[in-house]
Amino acid sequence: MISVFESMGIYSRLLFCCLYWLVVFAAAAQTHSNTYADKKQQALSLVKQITLTKSNSWPNVNPDLFLANLKRNIERPVFLYAGRNTNFCSYAAVGYILLEQDPSGYVQFMLDLYTNGEALYANTTYKPAEAVRKTAGTILYEGELDRNDADQVFFFTLADHYKGYLNILHLKYKRDGELGLWAATNLAKFNRMLRAMMQTEIRCIGYDLVRVKQKHLVDSLQKKLAQGDVFLYLNNGILRKKNHNKVKKHIPTHYVVLKSIVEENGHITMTYWDAGFTTQRQIDTKALYSMLFGISWSVRHR
Repeated sequence: MISVFESMGIYSRLLFCCLYWLVVFAAAAQTHSNTYADKKQQALSLVKQITLTKSNSWPNVNPDLFLANLKRNIERPVFLYAGRNTNFCSYAAVGYILLEQDPSGYVQFMLDLYTNGEALYANTTYKPAEAVRKTAGTILYEGELDRNDADQVFFFTLADHYKGYLNILHLKYKRDGELGLWAATNLAKFNRMLRAMMQTEIRCIGYDLVRVKQKHLVDSLQKKLAQGDVFLYLNNGILRKKNHNKVKKHIPTHYVVLKSIVEENGHITMTYWDAGFTTQRQIDTKALYSMLFGISWSVRHR
């Protein structure tokens, strides 16, 4: 084989190398696809085996809607929706990645929560307060979230468990707390959630009140995407409107999962998952720097 390779001309060698690595990358992608399909099928089988009755822990959660919501999330995690005006977007971003990487673990976690009112995931016990458990299943006027009872259970549970300085005066849930600071997530709190639930190395640059000023930003984001999952902490006014009455427009309020980003002639095309939707948007470099306050990324591939 080596002697044949050495006998090739320079252009033939280059072509051979390109074809070789193309086959290697295609095989790796196919393996990843097969692994994800297997994980998803295992999670769906687990859901299909379950019959739920009314929960004493979650009195307003409909068991049929709960199971239907779990099944839909496994089949189409992209549709995990945080609501129109809630502060649940950070928890939705965590849930989206959880569904892609550990759907069976997600299902078992949710079933334990529903049955027992508490659950263990990745060595962390989640035990939401009674006020939270009574509220899940009663959300109204938040679009599709109204009938997604499992998503309400998941979001309320994470919001009740994880606290940051934004929540210091709102530690206990009160009615409509999901719309205000009770459910808000600063960057450090978001990273704690990622580390606890993803069980992998999480790195971060950025601050809650200072924009990211990294040079060659697009190149840097592309390199981070090659390592693992990338999360952006944004002032979402540029991407989509959201009625945060108590939050000034220049403060970041939103988390999205970056899927791809390219730059050509000063125009940036980014594809990102945003609490229920995958969107492709073209913006200029100035807009990206203006809205970006934090970058968190997992390090799974070195």
